[in-house]
Amino acid sequence: MYLAEERSLRAAAGALHVARNTVTYRVKRAEELLPSSTTAAGTLELRVALELAPFLLG
Repeated sequence: MYLAEERSLRAAAGALHVARNTVTYRVKRAEELLPSSTTAAGTLELRVALELAPFLLG
């Protein structure tokens, strides 16, 4: 949702019906877990990978 909302914490929080701090924490945690080259690669590549993951894994 964060990427779909063009990296807007406030918009993502509103769409998810959670506090902005929750989105901030989750984005920070995702950045810690993903390789730095992945997070720096660009929004489109990351969004495509995240959208395709359920189909490829399951």
